[in-house]
Amino acid sequence: MQKRKLFDQSQLIINRWFAIKTIRIIRSYVESTIRLSFRMKLIFQERKRSKALKSTFETTIREFRKLNSSKFEELKIFYNLSLFFLIAERDIQAVKIDALSHPDQWKRNLSLRVMLLVIHEWDMAKAAPANKLNEAYEIAGISQEIRDEMTKSFRKINKAHLKAKQLLTYTRNATIAHRDADAMLQYKIISNLDLMETMKVAVSFYEGADLFIQTLPKLMLEAGSIQSLMKQYSKHEQPTK
Repeated sequence: MQKRKLFDQSQLIINRWFAIKTIRIIRSYVESTIRLSFRMKLIFQERKRSKALKSTFETTIREFRKLNSSKFEELKIFYNLSLFFLIAERDIQAVKIDALSHPDQWKRNLSLRVMLLVIHEWDMAKAAPANKLNEAYEIAGISQEIRDEMTKSFRKINKAHLKAKQLLTYTRNATIAHRDADAMLQYKIISNLDLMETMKVAVSFYEGADLFIQTLPKLMLEAGSIQSLMKQYSKHEQPTK
């Protein structure tokens, strides 16, 4: 009956009906093909970054352990700050590709939530409060240029941190910890998570992260120089009154 009614229509309406049906059928295949292609491209692009990040992470841990019994307190502050940042960076890197391109929508969404949560909870002031960091700069004799670059990177990262807090202020417990007893509310919040807004937060974080990673080796070189180490050692060797 429906077919007879359809074919009783004009050729234009019939053609439009078949076009809509065809688009609906092939859309999922096209989307999955595009996503797979995008995923392969991301894996290739992020391979170099992941490798460099892992190497930096392992080097930081190894050198930080060597400092445990030393009196170079300012250098310890810089290493602690670096490791604090790198842990968060590795967590985000671990879910980044799945957040953008995993074929399963639920896993994409979960990766997005994890990414947001890491940025939301990350707070550089916990690792090195501004006054403590500035004092370490002074004692270690860090140049103003390096200080300015570090401040600029922190501002960009903190901007992403604040944006993540805005996005998750009312939804954090429901979407990550599943603490809300209203299951339908959980589902709605999870389903309505905005991909574009989440990625804007991630992009903002990566802008600061890239600058931080570029500045970090220069900071460590200055703080690890003979002149700086002597300043740090003499500062903490001074007899207490």
